[in-house]
Amino acid sequence: MSFAGVRRVIRRQQGDEDSNAMAAGPTLRVELSALGDVPGSQVIHTFKAKTTYCLQTVQWACGYPIGWGKCYRSESSSQVLAILDRIWGDYPDLRPSFIAYDDACSLLRHIVTQDPTSPWLSTTKFIVDAWHYIGHHATDILCWLWCNPAPKDGSQPDLILIEEDANGTQHQTRAFNTETAEQFNSWLNGFESQMRQMSAANYDFFVHVLMMVYAERVEKKGG
Repeated sequence: MSFAGVRRVIRRQQGDEDSNAMAAGPTLRVELSALGDVPGSQVIHTFKAKTTYCLQTVQWACGYPIGWGKCYRSESSSQVLAILDRIWGDYPDLRPSFIAYDDACSLLRHIVTQDPTSPWLSTTKFIVDAWHYIGHHATDILCWLWCNPAPKDGSQPDLILIEEDANGTQHQTRAFNTETAEQFNSWLNGFESQMRQMSAANYDFFVHVLMMVYAERVEKKGG
């Protein structure tokens, strides 16, 4: 029974004590615990079940999933950083050179503000994925200077390739597909209705299975 239901039962019982006394057989009595000197019936409770705001996934550039985590209440930079720390906690020397994330500029700003000595700042460049970068403010200097997924000034040669077309004209192209996460998330959306009804333990197990299934799909496609 929900808390609102419990309160309704208590109020009904308090208003019908006389009739309850005359009723035959056992009667349900629900009493909330006192909080200090405040009787339970006068305590204002605001507790509720903790729910997941979103499922955060991490993949290699090829789309192969390598980790995941849950965000509560919002997709905050602190929670995203905690997920990255957990995934690479035992492998500090294997941090990726680049991490593409739709709000990478906020994540980078959070890391710099909270821990200027963070090893992430010396090992990894945080970039906004190409699709989301279009909607970021051009006035955000940190974003366009440090998180541009395709800088044309030659500052990030690992992100930009020079290719020549059939007419001999050279073009700049992105070296990586930064939308693999969106493709994976789109696939996961097909299971959202089932996952909404699961307990925490079943949810975690189910996500692990989905990660394994998708990894096998990526391996078969690559092969």
